[in-house]
Amino acid sequence: MYSLHTLVDGFPGKSASHGAFGWSSLWLLQDADRRVLVDAGPPAYIPLIHDGLAALGLTTADITDVLVTHLHWDHVGNFTMYPNATTWVGEEELAWAETQPAGTPFVPDLHVQELRRRREGVERMSDGQEVLPGITTIASPGHTPGHLAFHVEAADRSHVFAGDAVKNVFELNTLQVDSTMDADASRASVDRLRSLIRDTDGVLVPGHDVALGLDAGEAVRLAPQSARIGFFADGVRGEADRSIR
Repeated sequence: MYSLHTLVDGFPGKSASHGAFGWSSLWLLQDADRRVLVDAGPPAYIPLIHDGLAALGLTTADITDVLVTHLHWDHVGNFTMYPNATTWVGEEELAWAETQPAGTPFVPDLHVQELRRRREGVERMSDGQEVLPGITTIASPGHTPGHLAFHVEAADRSHVFAGDAVKNVFELNTLQVDSTMDADASRASVDRLRSLIRDTDGVLVPGHDVALGLDAGEAVRLAPQSARIGFFADGVRGEADRSIR
């Protein structure tokens, strides 16, 4: 059984003018033997990761495993900063990603090349595999072809780490998925993961939101959603608070 710690909550935002927000969920799973990250986080998270680990008495050197849901930059970007960790990547996802040309939206080609090049510290995984004790993969294609979610036996309630198969509370509630390569596959994946947390009274951690649950069949947030944002509106007044609460 793992204890669970949120390092960074995901945020369900979009920007038509500046590309994707890339504010993805980053959680630490810990037991007596392992300290496991679900996804590696985007580059902007580096100071947040150091601070979050330090608050738990840990450093990046203490991370034993990184489980990658899919090969988009905001989920795999920092895998190299954990020197003692094994990075777990889906075999199907990696095979797909390495065929994509440089400049493919959201796919960091240098990271993909490095994952394929390394002979140590990188392991492949596939659907239905118990990659670590108490952590099982779930095929959840659509957003990307080889996307994997993770079912985790936790100390309080089981958790499903959905990655971008389910990005936010709206998608879990409606099965209407934004930013997907295959809308039908995405809908089936959301339905599968929703059924799992319904049948187990579990928690779902989406790729870009706080933890979610079901209340009388409706998807609800289990924690407040917020983002601290400052904006320099002009050359006189300095930073203005534009936080979302």
